[in-house]
Amino acid sequence: MEQIKVLIVDDEYLIRNLIRKRINWEEQGMTIVGEASDAHEALNMVDTLRPDIVFTDICMPFIDGIEFSRMVTEKHPAIKIVIITGHDEFEFARRSIKLGIADFILKPIHAAELLNVTERLKKKIQEERTRKQEFEKLKEELRQSLPFLREKFLNRWILQRLSASEILEEQSFFNLPFTEGNLLRIAVLELSLTTPEQTQEQNLLLSMDGRKRVEAFFSGSPESVVFMDNKNQIVVITDVRGRDVAVDCELLKKDLIHSLKCFVCIGVGNRHSSLRDIPIGYREACRALNYKTFVGKNQVVCYEDVVESGEQQYRSNPELLEELHFYISAGAAEKAAAVLKEILRFPFSEVSQMRLAAMDIIAQCQNIEAEQKINGGDTLNKDTLAAVLLSDNLPDIQKKLEAHIAALSGSINAKNSTKAGYLIERVKDFLNKNLSSPDLSLVNTAAAFFVSPGHLGRLFKKATGQTFVEYLTDIRIKRAEILLKTTELKGYQVGDEVGIADPHYFCILFKKKTGKSVNEYRKGTKCNA
Repeated sequence: MEQIKVLIVDDEYLIRNLIRKRINWEEQGMTIVGEASDAHEALNMVDTLRPDIVFTDICMPFIDGIEFSRMVTEKHPAIKIVIITGHDEFEFARRSIKLGIADFILKPIHAAELLNVTERLKKKIQEERTRKQEFEKLKEELRQSLPFLREKFLNRWILQRLSASEILEEQSFFNLPFTEGNLLRIAVLELSLTTPEQTQEQNLLLSMDGRKRVEAFFSGSPESVVFMDNKNQIVVITDVRGRDVAVDCELLKKDLIHSLKCFVCIGVGNRHSSLRDIPIGYREACRALNYKTFVGKNQVVCYEDVVESGEQQYRSNPELLEELHFYISAGAAEKAAAVLKEILRFPFSEVSQMRLAAMDIIAQCQNIEAEQKINGGDTLNKDTLAAVLLSDNLPDIQKKLEAHIAALSGSINAKNSTKAGYLIERVKDFLNKNLSSPDLSLVNTAAAFFVSPGHLGRLFKKATGQTFVEYLTDIRIKRAEILLKTTELKGYQVGDEVGIADPHYFCILFKKKTGKSVNEYRKGTKCNA
């Protein structure tokens, strides 16, 4: 352990010399780093040398030992001060006890007494140093453990509905950038290798690399937090003020696909203003992510694009009922029927248990009807509901529930087709009206209709058989053909009219689509006329 530093302060040289020679300081593990003849000189030496122990006479010119001790302890409370005093000054010296003086030595100074004092102080200083070292070690361990503890809390937060006070306390400790009342949104990313065979090590390395890139992507957004959940998925919680999370995720998806050469699926939950609703947003994002089964790989899926938000009912078997909810909402009747069979495969011991399971399933169906805003003849009528709940055998219950699930799934498919068809027709009209705008794109068109670019792109491909860009290019060229036939506009003017401001690019694109240059096409139409 580092030697203990000692400073001697006395206006009498003989006393200073006596203290220095009375004992073997080296054997005590101490070294005398300096001597001072008055308090002014000593104060400067204390600041420079930082001694562990100061021996000071009580009677000195200008500033006495009591006042000097007070000045030292106020600035350096860890320094141990020993007062040197005579018998006639002892009562005066007792005042210094309140200042935290470590000990006293009476004149004349005896070696034994000096040794006793230094032994006590040495032990005390060594104990303090040990405690300080242990404390610093604990601080370092905490610093190293902080990322793990932070990740652990974030995972608990997204899975449990914590109290407001607990969230605020932990948020302050981990310096999380969220405020109650601000809109937050959660995205969950799933990365997978493009190779058919994947080892656990490869998947872990991909997730780690992916996380670094996601953190880099959001590094300019201090209001965002990136971490891994218990399923090895990347989770992003972000404040949505001034940003479109769906558009961010589309850009992030392209970056990850290009840089990591992997498949990327992203689920995005609804907006929530309460910190206590983070678990709801996480479940929504995971549920949206599950739609990769239907929309394919490399997609961004927003929860509001696939399911209307609504209150979740109590479920006896949360995992299976959530899976049933998912397949019915997606209109997948066959997969929903398979989950239904799994739920009803439970080894029921009495009829009441079977009816409770049926009620759970019916509650899910009613919840879905409310979410999807479905009503009319496809819902369970009172007679059918009574037959299900009063039936005393499993085959009858299963048959009636399968029929209802199939009808409900069919209604959802029909509703979604109608809704998607209406949206696509509105988008087509929007494109025709804004065709001359060179800024027309999938992103700003999606924003105009309050849907995510990924969702609109998928609907467009399904409805037209073309990508958004292919369709937009086709209608621009068709409009250009009409203008060339019916007006005297020059080629570059026609390009401007159809939203292609670059004349060279317009000419290339026109010839690629029609097989003729602009001049050839115009001449051909005049000849035919």
